[in-house]
Amino acid sequence: MSISQAVEAAGDGLGSEFRRGVTSCAPVLFGTIPYALVLGAQATQKGLSTVELSMMTGLNFAGGSEFAAIQLWTSPPHIVLIVAITFLVNSRHLLMGAALAPFLRDLPRRKVFPALFFLCDESWALGLADARQRAAAGIPPAFSPRYYM
Repeated sequence: MSISQAVEAAGDGLGSEFRRGVTSCAPVLFGTIPYALVLGAQATQKGLSTVELSMMTGLNFAGGSEFAAIQLWTSPPHIVLIVAITFLVNSRHLLMGAALAPFLRDLPRRKVFPALFFLCDESWALGLADARQRAAAGIPPAFSPRYYM
């Protein structure tokens, strides 16, 4: 089924784009389970508790830098080094956001900023592919925040 058929079949309701996004990302969610298990095992080896790891992943929201931070974790932690490495690893988000920029141009900022705030590798890949398909099919707007979120 093409993207235009999927959008038409789902209807124009507020939840249709969100449901389409959930359906698209479901396989990706299963792929995150092994990464979560490995991160948990590494955090346990470094002496972090479940609460501390939950705080780190909740505040950081970037898998690659979480693995880097765990590897650099010592007692006491070298905060400046961890922050610098986290910044370097997460700097890829600048390029990812730039790749989305042409599709975000026509959207109001109140929709663009939340989308960029929740930017992660998986949502970027799915959102960019969907925006390209929608643009090729002539479906405005090319970027669907409801699908992306």
